[in-house]
Amino acid sequence: MVYDENTLFSVWAEKWVKHKSIGMSFDYHRTLSSQTAHLIRAIGDIPVKDVKTMQLNDMIEELALMNPNTHRPASKKYLKELRNDAIQIFYFVGDNCPDFAYNPARRVTIPKKCPKNERRALTEKEINLILELHHKARPAVLIMMLCGLRVGEMLPLRWEDIDFANNILHINKSTQRTDTNKYEIKSGTKNGKNRNIPIPQMLSKELSEAQKTSNTPLICTNNAGELHTPTSWKRMFEAYINELNALHTKTNKYNPNFKRTLDKITPHMLRHTYATMLYFSGVDLLTAQKLLGHADVTTTLKIYTHLQEKTEKISIEKFDTFISDLYNK
Repeated sequence: MVYDENTLFSVWAEKWVKHKSIGMSFDYHRTLSSQTAHLIRAIGDIPVKDVKTMQLNDMIEELALMNPNTHRPASKKYLKELRNDAIQIFYFVGDNCPDFAYNPARRVTIPKKCPKNERRALTEKEINLILELHHKARPAVLIMMLCGLRVGEMLPLRWEDIDFANNILHINKSTQRTDTNKYEIKSGTKNGKNRNIPIPQMLSKELSEAQKTSNTPLICTNNAGELHTPTSWKRMFEAYINELNALHTKTNKYNPNFKRTLDKITPHMLRHTYATMLYFSGVDLLTAQKLLGHADVTTTLKIYTHLQEKTEKISIEKFDTFISDLYNK
């Protein structure tokens, strides 16, 4: 097949996804394909030379109102990623067609009032419920919340990775999805750097007791005592959240009137809670970066800056209340 400026955008987009995904993880390929599907839906049947900035802007504005996949407005971060995909696809066309220098995606604008996809930390009430609840997922949840592990670092974690004598957790492997419902263990973490994390003494003591009754080398397993699949992990965490809500409402989860009363809790919130605890404990930025395993300190800085701004806002509100009280005396 001849690829040129008259070739449909969809053909070029699919070729770009295939090119970008070589050597990448299953999850990366799936994410890229999902994002590119929006572009193909909007301009896929148009030759690349005829695509206009306005058409891309129309697509962005539609997604800003409602993403058909999530039935919620797309976040500003997601729309920026989509625009970047479009820019790269047109550059890819130019790299393979020397006379093609057209890139309408560079002039695409992102609506200013798009929702920000902000991750929150757990509340004190939610943390207390987690500390109270006993469940099969408890060791994994506590490790993610009090040591900041990603799900992909938690699932392959073995008892031998814990140095109980020195209360140190060795993170040297992670999982990657190789199929729709299969994980495999790979050496190294998400950013390729291993790290050692201090374990709070109370958690270390609890894990030491849990190891005595465990009959598997993995700390967190599926019902067969093996490495979780994406589906089995999701089901276990969902069951855990149901139990957490049952504890919160003091009702049985099998009660026909049972309903979740807690705000949605995700595994990444546990990690974000750890980052928040580091900040309020006075842990410096570079140490926090190493403990969280961020490849770029900018990622850690964004969390710390957000927490600082949030704290300053609370302080100003308290000051304003204090002044108001003075006026009302």
